[in-house]
Amino acid sequence: MISFFIPLLKSNYYNMKKLLLLLIAITTVSCNNTSEPAKVVEGAEAQTNAASDPNDFEELKSLEGKWAGTLERTDGSSDEFTLDYTVTSNGSAILEESDTGGTEMLSIFNFQNDELLLTHYCGLQNKPISKLTGNNNGVLSFATDSEMSGLTLEKDTYVTSWEINLLPEDENQLMYKYTVSGPDGDVFTATSTLSRI
Repeated sequence: MISFFIPLLKSNYYNMKKLLLLLIAITTVSCNNTSEPAKVVEGAEAQTNAASDPNDFEELKSLEGKWAGTLERTDGSSDEFTLDYTVTSNGSAILEESDTGGTEMLSIFNFQNDELLLTHYCGLQNKPISKLTGNNNGVLSFATDSEMSGLTLEKDTYVTSWEINLLPEDENQLMYKYTVSGPDGDVFTATSTLSRI
């Protein structure tokens, strides 16, 4: 009986892998949810305990598809950068698959308990969980919640903030920015202007 499913599993390996990662991420976010206010890490631009607007999540859904650009870091390095957004889980999650110079990473956006969350499975071998701190005319800012993430700047290096500029005037362009910080302060900030492909 099980031999019937093996060819099916092999043919759908990529989709099964995406589904498994998504289920792990949703479970992790659900298990880490607390009703206490967010503890946003140092260096984050803003902190808010106000509820997010569900329309912010709906705006992010407009990113569905593939994007490409060059990621430039403040340390002088750069890489080819691609993003692939998929709306999944009956519209309750947005899966972001990124490839930065051959390093693949995964992020999941979801709206839960009046908060827009971003859970990032990082090439730095950790999982920062961030909360939306503001939307200023299509520029969505996220700051990592160190307590939810189980990370601390005293010993860990991780992404501490994101900024996603939806560029309302051009639906085929996207500006993406994030900052990596650690025990010695900011390691680098990376920015990219991407085009829909």
